[in-house]
This record gives sequence, C-alpha cells and structure tokens, in this order.
Amino acid sequence: MSYLQSIYDSIYVPSLLTHVLYGGYAVLFAIFMYIMRCKNGITQRVHQVAIISLFALATVGFIFSSIEENMQVKLKSGPGLESFKDWFNPYLISQTVLFGIYTLANVIADFILIHRCYKLWKSKKRVIAFPVFISVVNNGLALVRMIFQAIWAKDMITDDFETLDSDTLSSIGKLGPDFLISFLAVNLFANLLIPFMIAGRIWWIGRQASKFIGRRKNSLTRRSITAICLESGIIYPVLLIPTLAVYVPIYTSTASFNFLGDLIPMLTQVVGIAPTFIIVRVALGISIENVQDTAASWDNEGDLEDDASTGASV
Repeated sequence: MSYLQSIYDSIYVPSLLTHVLYGGYAVLFAIFMYIMRCKNGITQRVHQVAIISLFALATVGFIFSSIEENMQVKLKSGPGLESFKDWFNPYLISQTVLFGIYTLANVIADFILIHRCYKLWKSKKRVIAFPVFISVVNNGLALVRMIFQAIWAKDMITDDFETLDSDTLSSIGKLGPDFLISFLAVNLFANLLIPFMIAGRIWWIGRQASKFIGRRKNSLTRRSITAICLESGIIYPVLLIPTLAVYVPIYTSTASFNFLGDLIPMLTQVVGIAPTFIIVRVALGISIENVQDTAASWDNEGDLEDDASTGASV
C-alpha cells in the first residue's frame, strides 16, 4: 500500500464508521420519537430534552465531520499555498466545532448515566458522589482542551497573533494534544466506572428477581444480559479503548502507522447512542428498575410465553 493511499484510508475509514453509526442512530432516535408520540412512552421531561439534544448535536457533528473530511482530502492533495489556506481555515473551524459538540454531548450523556445510576441505587447520593466528581474532572479537561484549541485555531486562521505571541501559541499547540489524551483517559475511566456500577446493580436486581420467580432460568439470564448491555451504556467505553490506542502513539510520536483521520465525530455518535438505548427501554417499560417490579414483569412475560407454548402444542 502506498503512503498516499494509507493516508486516504486513515481519513475514509473513520468517516465511514461515522456514517454507519449516524444511520443506526437515526433509526434508534426515530424509534424513540415513535414510542413517545404514538405509544405514550413514559419518561421524565428532562430525559426527553436530553435525548433530543444529543441527536441534534450528533446531526450537527455529522455535518461538520463531512466538511472536515472534505477539507482533509483537499489538504493532503497538495494544493498551492493560496488554496492551502483557503482549505486549512475551514478545516480548523470544523475540527474546533466538532470537539465542542463532542464535549457538550459528553456532559449530557454523563448526566443521563449518573441519573440512571442514582435511580437504580435507590436514590443514594453517596453512591454517585465519586462518579459526579470524576465527571466534573473529565469534562473540565475537555473544556480546557477546547479553549486551547479555539485560541490556537483563531490565531492560526487570522495569522496576526494578537491574542498571544508565537512562542506561547506554539506551547498551547503542544499542550492541546496532552489535554486530549488526559481527557480521553479520564473519560474511559469514568465511562467504565459508571456503566459497571449500573451493570452490577442490574445484575443484582435480576438475580434477586429470579429468586422470586424460581423458574425459566435461561430466559431470565438472557433478559439480564440484554438489560446489562443496553441499559448500562457499556458500548461507549468499548469504542473509547481503540480511540486511545490510536491517539496515544500519534500524540506521543511513537506511532508506526500513518493516521490523519478524526475519531471525535465517531465518538459523538456513540456518546448519544448509549443513553438513547437506556431511555428507549425506560419508555417501553421494559427497563430494570427494582426487584419487585422486575420480578412481576418477568413473571407476567413468562406466563404469556407459557400460554403461547401451550396454545401452540394444542
């Protein structure tokens, strides 16, 4: 594979994943709206606003990611000096806006996950104290990185260096990637901690509910696993791990591969998909909330399955 081809692949592959994720997200959001409008799904008003806001941010992010991809391709095509600046400025603006969108989406998603954790743990404030602290630190790092990137982009675009001198601007340009890696690392920790707290609680509730029912063990296990996967938000850290694996070598100058793509637009889609799955299940009334309601729900579903099996055999 040629050097130029590897560069283009590193741009197109993340872009393709972003397009696929946005398509899936659009379908999931349409299901959410259908449930709310036609099935009278029951969710808190704040959750509805949060889910709609996340999809709106994902849509704007998708648009800017398409612009950024176009700019990246033109930048790597080797244009002349005048056209280079013409393409470079929109690229910097798109990249800065994309990270701002991702930061805001991350704040909203953290709120939904922490609130979900709070409700599952019987509204115990001490349980969410540490997750809230980690979330504040996490999003604080993202905010600092976004400010650094905005300052750097502004002076690079205007080329007048009125805000800062060139040496300070160079230092900010170097600190930006450090804050990005720090943010992604803390983000990974936060989004492993909170989903595992949710998953652990769901597993415990499912286990206790199965004791009340005392039958259909395999069916109950499948339901618990499904609930853990869809209601814990675990899909987000699953994508954060390869993102860190790509970015750390690049920004520490130890990479043995060529990568010029942007993974932030892809993460923006996933950070919205994870909490939307949770709220969809809550709206449908099939989410795990507590032992008593879960046991009653699973028992009723089991009776329906038994009746269906009996009818089929007759």
